[in-house]
Amino acid sequence: MRKRISAAAAVLALAFLLPAWSGGAATQADATNPVASLVRVLEVGKPVTVRNLTIVPVYARRIADRTEYVTLEEALKTKAIEITEVDGGRVPQVKISNLSKSVLFLMAGEILTGCRQDRILAQDVLLAPGTKNLIVPVFCVEQGRWTANSTAFTSKENLGTYKLRARAAEQAPAAQSRIWEEVQAQNRNLGVASGTSAYQDAYDKEEHKKAIGGIEKTLADELKLSDDTVGVVVGLGARPVSADIFANAHLFKKQWPKILKSSALSSLHEKHDGVLSQKAAADFLRAFAGREYSRKPALDLGYELESGGAAAMFKALVLREAVIHMAGFPQEPDRMKVVDTPEQRMPVIRGGGRTSR
Repeated sequence: MRKRISAAAAVLALAFLLPAWSGGAATQADATNPVASLVRVLEVGKPVTVRNLTIVPVYARRIADRTEYVTLEEALKTKAIEITEVDGGRVPQVKISNLSKSVLFLMAGEILTGCRQDRILAQDVLLAPGTKNLIVPVFCVEQGRWTANSTAFTSKENLGTYKLRARAAEQAPAAQSRIWEEVQAQNRNLGVASGTSAYQDAYDKEEHKKAIGGIEKTLADELKLSDDTVGVVVGLGARPVSADIFANAHLFKKQWPKILKSSALSSLHEKHDGVLSQKAAADFLRAFAGREYSRKPALDLGYELESGGAAAMFKALVLREAVIHMAGFPQEPDRMKVVDTPEQRMPVIRGGGRTSR
């Protein structure tokens, strides 16, 4: 366990009050709200900045679910999962079966490659042991192909950028068109010539592999992850662009390489001034707890909480009142304003930060 900050610093940090960001419905956090309950035990660590990319580690003082869920990559390697097209192929859906005796966790934004075209998962999924032929919503990230190159999907261990993930999280009628536009814009800005307009091609370009590898190495050397690290806030320039918080450190550490890789890819072609501060990262996390969420059944195990609006999109997958994964994406950063309410406190801030160039 990492050393805690001084009591005086903790008291100072807790003096800040919970905000709600404008642009979406907000209410005081109820004590039974699992998202608010999680936010109350979070601590914000020291930011590490490489070029225009800042990673802020997030720690949890208490863990509600210590289950070692099996991830997509683990399931594919052990042939514990089967992912195929639906009835010969439907763009917005794939079919998934859990062939194991374990609960599988699939993360929204993960990229599936193969079959008729590459897809991005639209939402988190917890697959119960033995679940067969579950229809899962996806979006296409390879507009120029509709020819099967395999009978089942696989993975190159990649995650969509924060922009693609935010579009997929909306699950709005126009989301597919916006995702295609984002893939095309990204490839154009990165100088990627893709015959099928594939998102994956941006990762496959050798100069990008080298640049991303350099960022990954620097952050691995500078960023101190510990046994209580459960997530990160990602910033480009001075603003947060995403946050991912998991049930426990075990699950986070398995998903962390994907989050870092996709964040590094975004940093290669997006230019932003400034550096994300701990205070801004904490404000972003506090916003999770100050929202009014709609609830609906999950695709298999658990249920989903969602809160959208002009300013930000927040989603969480919950099982037995424990948050398995929650993610947040600002939609229009200029519209995000903090409004204090007296009911809750922000996560504690740990120490300072450092910048690497």
